[in-house]
Amino acid sequence: MAIILSYLAYFLTSTISPLVRRFIFTRKNPDSNEQTRLAFEVMLVLTLGSLIFQFFSPLYFAGNKIYLLFLTLTCGLCGMAYIIMNYTAQKHIDAGITVVIINIFTPISIILSSLFLDERLTLAQVFGTILLLIALVIISKKHHLGRLRFDKYFTMMFLGGILLGILLVAERALQKQTGLSAATMLSWGTQCFFLGMATLFLKSQHSYTHKEMFTIGIFNLLSSSSYVVLVYTVGNLSVVSSVTTFLIVTIFIAAAIFLHEREDLPRKIFGSVLAVIGLLLM
Repeated sequence: MAIILSYLAYFLTSTISPLVRRFIFTRKNPDSNEQTRLAFEVMLVLTLGSLIFQFFSPLYFAGNKIYLLFLTLTCGLCGMAYIIMNYTAQKHIDAGITVVIINIFTPISIILSSLFLDERLTLAQVFGTILLLIALVIISKKHHLGRLRFDKYFTMMFLGGILLGILLVAERALQKQTGLSAATMLSWGTQCFFLGMATLFLKSQHSYTHKEMFTIGIFNLLSSSSYVVLVYTVGNLSVVSSVTTFLIVTIFIAAAIFLHEREDLPRKIFGSVLAVIGLLLM
């Protein structure tokens, strides 16, 4: 029952969160520099929210300190880069396309978890990865600059998905070493720190209201919390990454209904179906 409730919580919050963010982003005209400051403030909300995990799971730090530091820095650097790329590109890419591109994290996390976390990799998962890559080419028509060249926003989202895969594997390794509470607090806290450093370096400011920032932050907190709890409850990152691919369907439908993102709909539907098949094979 706990696993079922965890999945339901994840699908609900992770469908709403990117739609809210996309809705707010498309009604503003921010540059990439503004998005860095917003990303830092949203991550600060998540970091403060991570303190509640200690009331549900024991807080302790265990294992090799060098390995713990390596995993924490990996989470911080990959998370910082992923979030900045995602926030910058999301204004320019439809929510339905975004969720397919970001799902490149699935094969990345499966491959890395197979190599470093002793979780399996099968031939079907390899074939599924190929289908996902074909789907990415199909749905990205308006972002093509050439046969194998894409505009900077598609490229940023794609690279962000790869970094997300690395981040999730590092977070799962942290969970195995030092438990749910400490792993979440270390990962989110370090991401917040590096985003803060990027904000200072770029001297970033933004024009979002406090209400908009907190709205994005709270939904991100709910979505991210439901995911880390789900991974911890199921205990297998490969399985969770595969099952949660149905998020493509829920976001695609919700974006078409609530954000009216219906341009080139047949191509998007075909690409999304192909992506779901590929991800299910994984």
